[in-house]
Order: sequence, then structure tokens, then C-alpha cells
Amino acid sequence: AVVSTQSTGKMYNLYLVTILQENISFFLTNNLISRKGAAGLRDDFDALVKEIAPESLALAEGFGITEEMLSAPIARDWELYNSYDNAGEMKEFEDRVRS
Repeated sequence: AVVSTQSTGKMYNLYLVTILQENISFFLTNNLISRKGAAGLRDDFDALVKEIAPESLALAEGFGITEEMLSAPIARDWELYNSYDNAGEMKEFEDRVRS
């Protein structure tokens, strides 16, 4: 799969936005980001994810993520997988996915 430099640039920006979000109190306290800029981070994150999504399989392949990794429960439907106490078991999850 071919991954464009534009896609990797978007991935880099997504990483930067994530770091800003995770450390927003530090950046605000030290006046390294404005309140308006901080308020726009969620929209920036959502827009980048939307732009990257169509190329996600090519990006996964480019980063060496295998089919086995992609078929892990967390990669399929993590909300469903974590919606009940499954104690790490797959049988009930597989049954729910199939229904």
C-alpha cells in the first residue's frame, strides 16, 4: 500500500493535537496556548480523524500492523467488547458480534 507524505503529515498533526489535549492544563497555565485554541482542539482532532479514516488500512499496513492485530477485539468493536464484564473471554463477544 502506498501512504502519501500528506497522510503521514496528518498523522503527525493528530499526534500533536493528542499531546496538547493530554497536557492542556500545562499549556494553558504557561500561556503556551490560548483558551480559544484549546477550545478548538476537539474539532481539530475530529477533523483529522475524518480525513485520515479513508486511508487507515493503508496506514496500518505501512506501519507493519498485521491482520492478526487488526482482528483483535479492541480493533473491531471496543465499545461492545467493554460494554459488559467479559473477563477477557472472547466467546460471548464473538456471539454478540455475529448477532
